Amino acid sequence: MGRDWTLRETLYVRDWAGALPLSVIAEHLHRDWREVASEAGRLGVPIVFLGTPLWWCDECASLTGRLHPSGMCWKCAYRRQLQQVEARTAALLKRLPWDKVEDYATREAERGSARHEPAPTPPDTLNAPPRAAVALQTAYLASRSEWEARKARRKLKAAQKRKERIAAKVREFEGRRESERATMEGAA
Repeated sequence: MGRDWTLRETLYVRDWAGALPLSVIAEHLHRDWREVASEAGRLGVPIVFLGTPLWWCDECASLTGRLHPSGMCWKCAYRRQLQQVEARTAALLKRLPWDKVEDYATREAERGSARHEPAPTPPDTLNAPPRAAVALQTAYLASRSEWEARKARRKLKAAQKRKERIAAKVREFEGRRESERATMEGAA
């Protein structure tokens, strides 16, 4: 059909046919899906995909069940948002006097968090046929990435609430300082 197959491409088809959708393999190799199907047939490798589709996240170098519109996994998207929220929180803390920051840090450290759900357990694929093992493993990897994304989202939500509490303290402190300044100017 097109260009000759390289050893790297043939090995990729051998390793991933039946474990990834044919369209994903074809996209990765920059080939038509019919060429990939033909090569898989020549190698005697099944092409029917039984597992959950997985995508690669370049940010954390892991497989994930869903990608954020930015192209990274949701866990990494939440982590990036968390960094932004923490940067805004740090900027807000700079606007408070040191004793208030210290007081807030100790009270904040004492706050408890909600109970966390346990991580999904890896499936037992020891006696499973190869394609069933792939289906079990991909389902596990997808559920694991969803669990990690939920965990990262909880951290993000907690940080957002913390930022809101600090912003309220900053508004209260700056409002009090402004009213004290107005009172001093009125007295003078």
